[in-house]
Amino acid sequence: MLLLGFSLLMLLAAGGLHPRLLALRQEYRLNQAAPLENSPPLVAFTTVALGGFRGILADLLWIRASTLQEEGRYFELVQLSDWITKLEPRFTTVWAYQAWNMTYNISVLFNNPEDRWRWVRQGIALLRDEGLKYNPGDTHLFRELGWLFQHKIGMDYDQAQLYYKKAWAAEMTRLFQLGTNPSPHLDFASLSAETVQRMKQDYRLDPNLMEKLDREYGPFDWRLAQAHALYWACSGKPYATGFEAIATDRMILQCLAEAVKSGRLIEDPARDLFVMAPQLNLLPQALKAYRETNTRYAAEKTFATAYQNFLQGAILLLYTCNQNAEALDLYRRVQSEFPDELSGNFDQDIVSLFAGTRETLSPENATAVVNEALQQSLKWEAQGDPEQARGFAQLAQLCWTVFNAQHPLPPLTGAQTF
Repeated sequence: MLLLGFSLLMLLAAGGLHPRLLALRQEYRLNQAAPLENSPPLVAFTTVALGGFRGILADLLWIRASTLQEEGRYFELVQLSDWITKLEPRFTTVWAYQAWNMTYNISVLFNNPEDRWRWVRQGIALLRDEGLKYNPGDTHLFRELGWLFQHKIGMDYDQAQLYYKKAWAAEMTRLFQLGTNPSPHLDFASLSAETVQRMKQDYRLDPNLMEKLDREYGPFDWRLAQAHALYWACSGKPYATGFEAIATDRMILQCLAEAVKSGRLIEDPARDLFVMAPQLNLLPQALKAYRETNTRYAAEKTFATAYQNFLQGAILLLYTCNQNAEALDLYRRVQSEFPDELSGNFDQDIVSLFAGTRETLSPENATAVVNEALQQSLKWEAQGDPEQARGFAQLAQLCWTVFNAQHPLPPLTGAQTF
């Protein structure tokens, strides 16, 4: 009897601690999400009516989804995946797959860039507004959302990629109320209450986190996709463990590298000019992030390789932006840090980095490399970046000098015009 009374007392004590334990689980995101509240009627109905049978039905539908994928029936997949997310809103794989299907499979079935963008944008909204609503601490979904910005919009693999970039930049210009002459950087202190509300409500953007990223890595041009890819990767980082932590840090570094390479927008609507150019102001912060991450993952050789590749790319980027002193300074730093990666001959290594090989090229291939540098010089001159035009012109001259010493080349013309 005494034992029973003691057990009841302990049970009551444990019950008293339950609210505190729930609060701690919520605070540290140990649970995937809070209990479903204010959910759509269908989600609420299936949750209550089907109970544990929801999982069985979702599994059957997932098997059917795999068949539709193999048959290329992507539009039917949209509806089927929607049913699965209604049955199991915390089945994160389906959210990621549904967004990927919209963004990559369905969008490319259309020829009109506007139609393609509609599906790309739906995929983004699905993860951001619904998937993360039910799974707020799921790092994988944060990373998948960041990937859509990083790859689908930020890269150039889709033939409509320029339309995506323009559409997103225009949308962000309206959101931040930048007007016709937008500043490349946001002044968060001057954002109106209405703008902040729209950022949070319509785009799930936290101005405090954006400002923190600007201080730590930026400032960024928040009209560009790579800044948003970084934002979503960093949003999921506090919840990342194991492989997801490694993958998230890798994405952050990739976003920083892309921001350095193409984080400055040259835009002239009158000329229909919309070009991504290097943003060298971000280079010191990116170098610091690469160095710190490489130290933190000393056992992960892929990070060391990525760091070395970024350093070598940064040397060439500085040189082609006509920042010769800075390029030489970084070259010497790389020599001291990775003595086996460079030959010690600055001019030769610049040419090798641009040509993509240290091997001696045939006269035909050497001429092609020189012509490529000249074409880049002409392109950047036309696009309104005189420093890059000069940088590539001097690179063409350097390539010709190095290659001509190996075997005679036709006389160089055109490089002296800049």
